[in-house]
Amino acid sequence: MSAEKDTMPTTANSSTNDVSKGQVFNSDSDGDIAAAYANRLDGENAYTSKEEKRLRWKLDLRLVPILWFNVTLAAMDKVTTSTAALYGMKTHTNLTGDRYSWVGSAFYFGYLAWCFPSGSLLQKLPVAKTMFVVQLVWGFVLIGTGFAKNFPTLIAVRVLLGMLEAPIVPGNFLILGMWYSRREQPLRTGLMYTGLSVLFTGPIGYGIGFIAGDEKWRWFFWITGMMTIIWAAVVGIFLPDNPIKAKFITERQKAIAIDRIRADQTGVENKTFKKEQMIETFMDPKTWLMFMFHIWISIPNGGLTNFSPLIINGLGYTAQRSTLLTMPTGIIQTVASYMCNGGVFLCAKYLPKCQLRGAWVIFGCIVGMISAIFLYTLPLDNLNGRLAALYMSYYYLGPYIVALGMNTANTA
Repeated sequence: MSAEKDTMPTTANSSTNDVSKGQVFNSDSDGDIAAAYANRLDGENAYTSKEEKRLRWKLDLRLVPILWFNVTLAAMDKVTTSTAALYGMKTHTNLTGDRYSWVGSAFYFGYLAWCFPSGSLLQKLPVAKTMFVVQLVWGFVLIGTGFAKNFPTLIAVRVLLGMLEAPIVPGNFLILGMWYSRREQPLRTGLMYTGLSVLFTGPIGYGIGFIAGDEKWRWFFWITGMMTIIWAAVVGIFLPDNPIKAKFITERQKAIAIDRIRADQTGVENKTFKKEQMIETFMDPKTWLMFMFHIWISIPNGGLTNFSPLIINGLGYTAQRSTLLTMPTGIIQTVASYMCNGGVFLCAKYLPKCQLRGAWVIFGCIVGMISAIFLYTLPLDNLNGRLAALYMSYYYLGPYIVALGMNTANTA
């Protein structure tokens, strides 16, 4: 079999120029940016399985940790208000009545309003650079939240934070789809989506309890905001926009990376908006089924995220101890993610003819619903049982993540 070709076309009319590292090619104005790399490797033995495995490990070590912390920071942001509420935020910002609930909901209003525009931006702009900018601004908004003194200000910054987080999840999945085949994506999705943000928020929240003064809650926003700004710099430096622009792999490895996902026929990245594809998406019943699923599963997500520290605090624990007792929720989320996505990965590997993603979604939802029933029905004095039921209610994250991966795995 033939080996790697020595040359590649740099334009649609040229076929003799060498490839320069990091250069972007378009075989035509309407094509995928990786089109010029698509035929660089010829034959079944153009590269060895050892080369592919080495490349996959290289991608895992670079991309998965970055995508994981993107999600982790977003999860940290969601619980900032609930942790701050333990230390007096509701009193100092006059969150009387149902105002705290509206502050928690405001984040999702911003997220919902900006979902479609952010998707359009990701389609038109470099993915990694867009994520870098939104995380940078996001960090400054978090710091600004620490200076909020009233209800309207909190509503405004939470809406803005929701808008800024909207590109993160689709951006992560776009990058995942550029580098990994359908069979490889569930396992990486499970590694990317965990509940381990509590390993940061728990200790930070506990440590804040030792700060003097009655407005220590502000420090939680300042600390997490600074973490986000620092991480934005990491994303800007180390996360590539696509395989063609990646500087941490060789030209041959770029060709291998693109060839690995050719069988899925999803392409790498195409910046051309196609109206007919949008119409096809809106006419597909599966689009609306997934839309409704995510709406319904986000109800426990929003409730548990905004109120679980307060629920634990209401069981009789101090504010400091309540922050630590939220940490097992992240362990359950991580276990659910690994079990459901690992199950999908194993089924795709050993039962390739069976489409079992939906079965794992149903399994995870049943576990979460049973736990919620126990949380509601157990006697009020059964604190340990109710706490365990609260923890297990977080099992919803596993099916939620599997469902997110369905969209990427089944869309070209």
